[in-house]
Amino acid sequence: AEYTRARRRGLALLAMANDLRDKGIEIANDAVRDDNAGNYEDAINKYCKAAEYLMTATKYEKNPVTLKTIREKSLEYVQRAEALKQGLAGKGAGGKKAGGGGGSKEEEEESEDDDVEPEPLTEEQLAKAEAEMKEELSKLIGMESVKKQMEQLCKQLSLDIRRRAEGHNTLDAIRHMMFTGNPGVGKTTVSRLVARLYHQLGVSAKDSVVEVQKGDLVAGYVNQTAMKTAKKIKEARGGILFVDEAYQLTQALQRGQSDFSGEAIDEMMKVMNETGRKSVTFVFAGYKKEMDEFVQYNAGLESRIKYRFHFDDYTVPDLCKIVNIKIKAKGYKMTADAEKNLNAIIDKNTTADLRSKYNGRLTDNLLQWAADCMNQRLDLTASGEQLITLTKDDLSEAIKKFQLARPPQKKDPALLGGEQVEQQFKMWGIQHLSAFFVRAGYRQLVDLIHLSKQDIMALGVTKDAEVRRAVQLVERLKQEHRKESLEMDALFVDPDSVDVKTWLEKRSLGEFAKLFERHRVDFEVLGDLTYEDLKEMGLNEVGPRRRIHRQIVQWRDDREAKKADAIRSRMQVQENKAYLESQQQNVDDRLQHLKASLGESGYVTGLRPSSG
Repeated sequence: AEYTRARRRGLALLAMANDLRDKGIEIANDAVRDDNAGNYEDAINKYCKAAEYLMTATKYEKNPVTLKTIREKSLEYVQRAEALKQGLAGKGAGGKKAGGGGGSKEEEEESEDDDVEPEPLTEEQLAKAEAEMKEELSKLIGMESVKKQMEQLCKQLSLDIRRRAEGHNTLDAIRHMMFTGNPGVGKTTVSRLVARLYHQLGVSAKDSVVEVQKGDLVAGYVNQTAMKTAKKIKEARGGILFVDEAYQLTQALQRGQSDFSGEAIDEMMKVMNETGRKSVTFVFAGYKKEMDEFVQYNAGLESRIKYRFHFDDYTVPDLCKIVNIKIKAKGYKMTADAEKNLNAIIDKNTTADLRSKYNGRLTDNLLQWAADCMNQRLDLTASGEQLITLTKDDLSEAIKKFQLARPPQKKDPALLGGEQVEQQFKMWGIQHLSAFFVRAGYRQLVDLIHLSKQDIMALGVTKDAEVRRAVQLVERLKQEHRKESLEMDALFVDPDSVDVKTWLEKRSLGEFAKLFERHRVDFEVLGDLTYEDLKEMGLNEVGPRRRIHRQIVQWRDDREAKKADAIRSRMQVQENKAYLESQQQNVDDRLQHLKASLGESGYVTGLRPSSG
């Protein structure tokens, strides 16, 4: 029963932190609307109020990543409020307009009307661009199918340019892509070539590539993922947004788990139909099987991706060519014997499976290890070409290290998101068991505290020693959870009862106030009193004792909900004019208090707020 109550308290505190955080974000969005509309006094008060909500939420939030994000957003709101206040004092407009979610980074406003169509390329410019692209493609090792598709793309874009030059319309403006293949096959390299091609042919305004993964787009709580994704989209505007391992955005959703990745996909789809030189070209990349599942998850996404390039693994001859190119680029060389036997060295000492896990990165490791072997072989009197020449023995010794080295591993999608549990199991020396729990959906430590010994065995843990170890781990987590819950109890006092005496009087039990005072019962102790404790205090009569115990149990079970309601009521935004006027008078005090709170957390000095 005590564990159930402790668990209920812990869940209530988590819910309270989420409620406060979400309310703060909601108010911040209102502040942004007032800010952009020129209602600066309202915006100042709402920015302050949003920061106050978020700073209160930090008292109950335990996740360190979420805590860091909350404090950073609080600082952004405070800085924006100060900028507006200074602007009003100087009769100005309070600086640049805010971005979504209260972001206060000053940004140069860009007009959508300045997307002026450039002058059409001349025949000479077009021929030059086509020749440069063919030359760049010829430098790529392998990738024969990709090269053909790139040549077809270049031809299509060139024909479209000729159509526009003669006053004709073009049929297809969709230019988003999907790259599939194993790591190290050149997906990022080709994305940069695409960016350069689009820019040279006037399709896009820039030749830049912004590389992102799921963590760059998805935030840990509601309303922030769309802002985070929009910021990256804006950064890539006029160029390419390269989303590596894009399949991670839908894997949790496909398993039916709660995830904010859907917001990121929705935000990207909003702009994927945009056209013009300043629109964003999306390139989604990842393993073939996972990427096929990624586009199938959302029919709208699939229809917006026109080009699909698959990158095959490098062959042994391809790898030999890459080794030669990299050696020459560094000013090094190989002996004739080493160059002659390079193909055999790679082929005999690596498997196709191993090469597929490294691809181009295999050549980097091989040359680094070969250089180490060369350094060990040479003495300090070496000079001239001895210092820069790799031998057959250097390469033969280096290639053997792949048998001991661990290649880059593709993580099982079913295990994504279970890092907390994996780390905990590693600390207990049973990391090999973590997969049983994570696959079954136990991805957070709080999930584990509900497990019994029977539950653990049902997951597939069969050895007695391992079962005992896992049970000990769970019991330890339960103890920590209860300890945290009890510590949190001391942070809150019922706002309607300043002391236990008042609490008793409100329940028509005032006659027992002196007894409670004599035994020094305060709110920290009150919730833990048992029926037997009351008897020891001198309450021998069954009737009064049961009445008091019943009130204690009810108060203990309801207290967490009351805490949340009390804090929400304290923080509730007052929209009437009197409230705004009174808050305007003490805005300096509020900002000073917020900055002091953020300063104690180390979030004022040196931090620059991000937009969005």
